[in-house]
Amino acid sequence: MKSLEKEQIYCGPVFEKPKNHSREIIIRFIGITIISAISIFADDVYSNADIGFIKFFIISFIRTALIWNGSMLIIQYSISKFSMFNETLKIIVFQVAALTLFVLVVEMGEIFVFEKYLKIVLDNSAKSTLIIGSLLITFMISAIYASVAFFIQWKANLVKAQALEKANLEARYETLRNQVNPHFLFNSLNTLLMMVSDNQAAAKYVESLSDFMRYMLNTRDKEAVLLRDELKIARQYVFIQQSRFGGKLSVSFDVAESYFHYAIPPLSLQMIIENAIKHNVISKDNPLVVKIFVEDNEYLVIENNISPKIEKEPSTGVGLENIRNRYLYLTGKVVIVKNENGAFIVKLPLFEKEL
Repeated sequence: MKSLEKEQIYCGPVFEKPKNHSREIIIRFIGITIISAISIFADDVYSNADIGFIKFFIISFIRTALIWNGSMLIIQYSISKFSMFNETLKIIVFQVAALTLFVLVVEMGEIFVFEKYLKIVLDNSAKSTLIIGSLLITFMISAIYASVAFFIQWKANLVKAQALEKANLEARYETLRNQVNPHFLFNSLNTLLMMVSDNQAAAKYVESLSDFMRYMLNTRDKEAVLLRDELKIARQYVFIQQSRFGGKLSVSFDVAESYFHYAIPPLSLQMIIENAIKHNVISKDNPLVVKIFVEDNEYLVIENNISPKIEKEPSTGVGLENIRNRYLYLTGKVVIVKNENGAFIVKLPLFEKEL
């Protein structure tokens, strides 16, 4: 799964979230102070010059603080830019290159301070010692941040997987609850179709109902279907509902064939149309108008006017939440739902998937 909207992952030296940000800052400060002090005694550059501990400590502290905080920002940026699980090589290459370049810039600044302001002449060996020491510190800090980020992302993916499993179980339950005995139901529909064959309207209704039920059964174990197939069965569903509401229900489909290769969770479109029918008044004076179209080559938009019922029909409340959870698991994309200018709008992100 490659997400287009990747989560901003917080990575601190402790397994904490931003709500404990002050504690993280304190721990970071302590860590920078300890590493700065150790560097003074470990680096030959510091031990071979005699300009006072305080000046050396200030330079070492600034150097370490820049490296620590810069490394943290680079790690966080790379995680927000690349998928940790699907683009592992890219994220490693980016981090190594960016961190190395960053350290070189910091060390050039430190060497400049030594030679320009402290009048300490450094040979190539001393400069190499500073750079190598800083690289070791950088990659040590980065390893901590990357490990924490990996753990957080792994845990988040596990939660998402559990949420999708629950959503799929709920969806299957809703489907199973309406199946009763599929073979008996289809046999009964076929018999009914033969009985009403002289009535074209009735025959078309039974045929559409049969196709819709068959589609429900065939897609119950699928994560995604082609938008082409979903639009086709949505038209069948609309026909069934229009047989009940007539001209009081209007549904327009404005989706070009060039979008048919995109994927969508099965029955998502039908569930949203059903949601509009369930929650709105449908009458001659207040017709329900549903528009289905593609926006910005990115979203399948379902929009309907709002005429809320005074007495609401019983609802399981799993429809939109189920769709949201499936999208998050399959793509990491967010389903947009909003009320705007007297209209209820749902935007389903389009995505490609091998089926």
